[in-house]
Amino acid sequence: MNILYFASVDFYQKPNPSFHLMYSMITDLLESNNKINYVGLALEGIEQHIPIEFINNPNFSYDLIDMPNTKKSSFVKRYIDGIKYAVAAKKHIKKMINDSDVIFIQSSPTALYNISVVKRFVKDSKKIIYNVQDMFPGSSIASGVMPQKWMQIVFSSLQKIAYRKSDIIVAISDDMKDKLIEQGVPNEKIEVIVNWFDDRTVSEVSWDKNRFVKIANMDKEHFYVQYAGTMGYVFDYHMIIKVAEILQDDSKIIFQMIGEGSQKQEFVKTVKEKQLNNIVFLPLQPQDMVSDVYSACSTCIIPLKHGVIGNSVPSKAGLLMACKRSIVTSTDKGSKYNSMIKDNGIGFAFGDNEPEKMAEAILKLSKNTELCKHMGIKGYEFGHKLYSRAENMKKYVDLFERMLSEGGRL
Repeated sequence: MNILYFASVDFYQKPNPSFHLMYSMITDLLESNNKINYVGLALEGIEQHIPIEFINNPNFSYDLIDMPNTKKSSFVKRYIDGIKYAVAAKKHIKKMINDSDVIFIQSSPTALYNISVVKRFVKDSKKIIYNVQDMFPGSSIASGVMPQKWMQIVFSSLQKIAYRKSDIIVAISDDMKDKLIEQGVPNEKIEVIVNWFDDRTVSEVSWDKNRFVKIANMDKEHFYVQYAGTMGYVFDYHMIIKVAEILQDDSKIIFQMIGEGSQKQEFVKTVKEKQLNNIVFLPLQPQDMVSDVYSACSTCIIPLKHGVIGNSVPSKAGLLMACKRSIVTSTDKGSKYNSMIKDNGIGFAFGDNEPEKMAEAILKLSKNTELCKHMGIKGYEFGHKLYSRAENMKKYVDLFERMLSEGGRL
C-alpha cells in the first residue's frame, strides 16, 4: 500500500507534540512494508527536517517546501503561510498522487487548502483521510483567542468545507466526534482513533534511576503535583493558582510546572504577585526524557479551559497511564473525557469551576499513597487497551486498508 502523507508541521519543530505521533505512525507503516510519499515543511532555522532512518529507507520518498518559522502568536501571518504552503505543494502532490493509494492529511487550521490541492489531482477512487487534532476554529474560540464573531463565522464555514471534501475524518476522542456531528458531519464519516503513547519507549522509570529526579533536585518527602507540557491558550493556569492557594499551608505538596508556552510569562508573574511558594517552574525537557519526567511526579494535574474538551484533547493522559501515574483533571462537566477518568478509576475529574474539589482530591492522594499507586496501575491497565501505539496503529492500518478496498485497489 502506498500512502501520501501530507504533513502540516516540521518533524523537529519545537515544541512539537506531533513528533512522536508522526514518527511512530510512519515507522510502523514502513515496517509493514508500506510505501510513504511524504510532503512536508522545511521550516527556517531548523537544521534537520526528516529522521535519518526514514531518509535511508527505500520505501520512503519525500519533498520538502521551505517555509518561514512564524511565531504562533502571529495568527494572520501563520494562516497566510499555511495557504502559501498548500499552493507550493501543488507540484509535489501532482508528482506523487499517481503512486499513492490513500491520502492522509495532517491536522492544521489551513487543512482545507491542503485538501483542496489534493482534490484537484486525485481520482474519485482514492480516498482522503483528514486527521483532526485540534478543531479549528473551535479550539481558538474556546480558549479565547478568537473573540471576533465574524472570524468565528467565516472560519467555521471554511472548516465545514474541509469536512465535506474529506472521505473520512479521524477524531481523537469521543467528545471530538460529538463536536463534529454537531457541525453536520455524518456519523459514518467519523473514525475515533486516540493519540497514543509509544509503548515501545514510554514506561515507568524507578525513582533511583530517574534522571529528571536528579535534574530537578527532588526528594521523597514531598508530594509532587505535576503539569508537563505546553502552557498555551487551552491551559487553565488560573485553576492551578486557585488550587495552590487552597493548599499553600501544606508544605508537603509542591506544584511542579514543566514546559513553555504563550501563557507561561503571565502564569509566572501571577505566581510571584501572589507569593505562592508551592509552585515551581522548570524548563521544557528533551523528548527522550518523557518517561523520566512523568514518572517523577506523584500525580498529574491537567486543567483545561471551559469549552476546550471536544475541540482539543490533552495528549499527556496516555503518557501518564504508561508511567502508572494518577490524573487529576478539570474540564467541562459531563464530558466523556471526565467520565473516562472517573469510571475507570484512573484519577479524579471535576468541572472547570471546582478548585475546592480539585484541592480536596490532591490532598486525599497526598495522604493516601496506596490510592495514588492503585489509580496509576488502573490507568496503566486501561491505557494499554486504549492508548497504546500498538493498538491504535492497528486501527489506522485497518482504516487505510478499508479505504484502499473501497477505492477498488485492494
